[in-house]
Formats: sequence, C-alpha cells, structure tokens
Amino acid sequence: MSVTGTWILTIKSPLGEQPATLRIHESGGAYQGTLTGKAEPAPAEQLVVDGSNLSFAADADTPVGKLKLEFTGAVTDDSIAGKYQTPFGAFDFSGTRA
Repeated sequence: MSVTGTWILTIKSPLGEQPATLRIHESGGAYQGTLTGKAEPAPAEQLVVDGSNLSFAADADTPVGKLKLEFTGAVTDDSIAGKYQTPFGAFDFSGTRA
C-alpha cells in the first residue's frame, strides 16, 4: 500500500479535535513530506516508510508553544491511523486520502 499522497487528518488532543493535512511524496527512493495544521507547513522530519507503516516527527505551534510531535501510523486502503507522542502523552490521529 502506498503512503504517498495527500492525507486529511483529524488529530485528537486535550483541546479537542484538530484538522491537519499531511503530504507525502517519494523522490529517488526517499520520502519527504509536510504537515500543515493551523500554522505554516512543517517538514515531516525523520520520515520512515516500511511497507504500509510510517513514522515521522514535526514541529507544531500549540497554545502552550512549539512542540515536537512524533507520529507512528499505518495505511489501510485510503485510510491512515495511529498515535502521536507529545510531552503530555500519546494521542490518536486518523485520516483519509484526499
């Protein structure tokens, strides 16, 4: 299952559900991406794809300041789901391919 494309995410947080867009593309065997929430797009750092599983980190502007979020998830058909880690704990995210 390809993880490339544009994903419309719902990120669950202690402040409620937050919308985001994840864009992933492949170039020469390497994956790159961006995560866009309410602020400017942030690079998807340390983006690793292993089959239908992926992991990456991204900086996010939050009400408590800029935080590094670490995502792990899996793609099934046109859906993506997983967890992301913050300094305040782990939370769920999910989404669909645009």
